[in-house]
Amino acid sequence: MIKTNFKARVLTSGLLVATMLTVVAGAASGPASAAKKLSPYLVGVPMPMTGAEAQAGTQIFNAELMAAQQVNKHGGVLGHPIKLLEQDDACDAGTAVNAANKLVSENVQAIVGGYCSGATLPVEPIIARAGIPYVMPAANSPELTTGGYKNVFLIDPSGSGDGAEAAAFFKQQGIKKVFIIDDQSSFGVAIANAAAQDITKDGGTVVAGGVQSIPATSNDFSAVISQIKSSGATGIYWSGYFSQAAQFATQLNAANVIGPNGTAKFVVADGSVDATYISGAGQAANGTYATIAALASGVGNVLNSRADHLFNAAYHKQFKSAPGPYSTFGYDAITALVLAARHVHSIKPARVIAGLRTLHFNGLTGKVSFDKTGNRLGAVMDLLEVVNGQYTLAKPQPKL
Repeated sequence: MIKTNFKARVLTSGLLVATMLTVVAGAASGPASAAKKLSPYLVGVPMPMTGAEAQAGTQIFNAELMAAQQVNKHGGVLGHPIKLLEQDDACDAGTAVNAANKLVSENVQAIVGGYCSGATLPVEPIIARAGIPYVMPAANSPELTTGGYKNVFLIDPSGSGDGAEAAAFFKQQGIKKVFIIDDQSSFGVAIANAAAQDITKDGGTVVAGGVQSIPATSNDFSAVISQIKSSGATGIYWSGYFSQAAQFATQLNAANVIGPNGTAKFVVADGSVDATYISGAGQAANGTYATIAALASGVGNVLNSRADHLFNAAYHKQFKSAPGPYSTFGYDAITALVLAARHVHSIKPARVIAGLRTLHFNGLTGKVSFDKTGNRLGAVMDLLEVVNGQYTLAKPQPKL
């Protein structure tokens, strides 16, 4: 069972050792049959289910579904069975707004979703006006917590840490000239600008007059590669998503900018950490790096726990595939919602928001709590390196 002590502001949880009962099993209230007697707890899930990021959206939703199923198996949320209402936001701002309005019109009592920050930012005021909690499992642009909304909570730590980690790596490597490229998305621009500030602060130079941009729809990096060559940069930082990252790495390798005959280090932000990046770039992925929250990396010791192994096995058994980098974040997002409701003894949105503000628990992604703006506290960054087609923890790790 889960032990709670909100006076000490600590909540301990974990997958029960013998079985896959999960961190939310302790949120049960009475026998499983009790859940059938009360109305459903409606939770909206806007996620990319079509488009280039559809696989990531599906992997997160699957984990949320697992969490909800376990909650319902053990009595629901205060007796209310969780019902997930999925809407495709396609990682597109316009589609996301329509999805959010649809979910609000269906009287959802909470939102647990968001992968692409560019599709999440325009949704924030809609959810805020509805007065319901908005727990984000993966979207993590620094801009998401600057709008003054009191209902927003990021399970994935703010992407500002990506920039600091990249700057620390380039400094560690003695790289003074860095070429930074974003994909014009809200997430990409925010991370690129954060990285530029940190690189400059560490004594480096962002070449080519500052951060460069390329449309998210482009698959031709030849012009940017020519700029990189002429700039003399020995460090390259890409802040966009994994599909383009794979194309970029492939073309950089072919141009001998990176790879066995290259002279530059290629680093991507956490939006590009995905198995699809490695499969898409093939051999060109080897020797490239990524900045990401340690809790999401899936390598090293952070997630190498019994609970994590049980989760991975249960996910594979149910969905016949491996979870993605942010699947556990989706699981912890549902967990956070359930535990907050349990603590305040209510599923009313305003009460749950209040519960989330004081929530502390140990989930699959480590310790989860939030600052006053909704940012995840206690974020630790990792630098990953792709070795033989696998993400590994780079050695040595940069010192921030």
